[in-house]
Amino acid sequence: MSKVDLHNYLKVNHSDEGVLTLIEDQYHDNFGYQWSRFSKLQLDSYNGSKESENRLINQSEMSQEDFKGKVVLEIGAGNGRFTEILLKFGAQVVSVDFSSAIYSNYENHKQYAQEGDLLCIRGNLFDLPIEQSSFDIVLCYGVIQHTGNNKLALETLSSYVKDGGLILVDIYSNNIKHYNPWIYLIRPIFSRLVRTNEKRMKFVERFVDFMFPIQVKLLSFLKNKKGAFKFLRYFINRSPNSVYGINLYLNGNISLDDAKDWSICDTNDAWTPQHDDPVSFSQWKKLIIAINNQYNFSTVVIKDCGQGNCAVMKSNS
Repeated sequence: MSKVDLHNYLKVNHSDEGVLTLIEDQYHDNFGYQWSRFSKLQLDSYNGSKESENRLINQSEMSQEDFKGKVVLEIGAGNGRFTEILLKFGAQVVSVDFSSAIYSNYENHKQYAQEGDLLCIRGNLFDLPIEQSSFDIVLCYGVIQHTGNNKLALETLSSYVKDGGLILVDIYSNNIKHYNPWIYLIRPIFSRLVRTNEKRMKFVERFVDFMFPIQVKLLSFLKNKKGAFKFLRYFINRSPNSVYGINLYLNGNISLDDAKDWSICDTNDAWTPQHDDPVSFSQWKKLIIAINNQYNFSTVVIKDCGQGNCAVMKSNS
């Protein structure tokens, strides 16, 4: 299948190889600061795991071949953990992020940009100069709950899918399996008392430095244990700081050093966002059904997954 010129998907002129910068807003730059610090951490090619690839395949229930030759709009791309997989699978990608993290994405995948397979944009989902109804796949993972309007975000994403195309989306869940009350207690206090990204990161690092070795020992001891031990493991997994990286380490997926950095990164991610609006699975189904009815989509996949709820929707227009 021949390549397309990704610039044709824009409503503005952009002939440079670099990032098309539409905004300079610092509103979400807690994420930009985070990903400039950990610019490669969650890339499978860097940490040696298949964490991002497996998440994409498991949530979408698609195969590598399903992405080959497709033109994908990726919203909320961050440093490019899924960008890397999409490119590896043979897709061409228009990758968008509100924050300065998009510059890390570009640097991580500059070769693909130079070859015409990647176009990076720093812009706002709700105001993008991108042709509507034109993409084979629209991907938005780990983002919708941070937009400030879950329904409007889904509506906007749906406008970019061409006839027969797919939307791949997920959202944080507030059910007991996924919900961590600590972060919602900490966040308003933390945001008011610690005012800069640099100071917030230093505070998070000190907290993780103290907690991390204790959590590694406890979760190592509790791994695969049953009975009452699984409830203790549940509560440790709901620590104020993220232990997701520790579990990846204990499963043999990443190194101990990367596990600690992952804990710092995810904890900063949890304590600092301006918006975070998780939903129950029943609320998620209502949102998806509303989009299906309004924009003539059908649900291909809807389920509990990863950190919350995910869905795949197909345009029937």
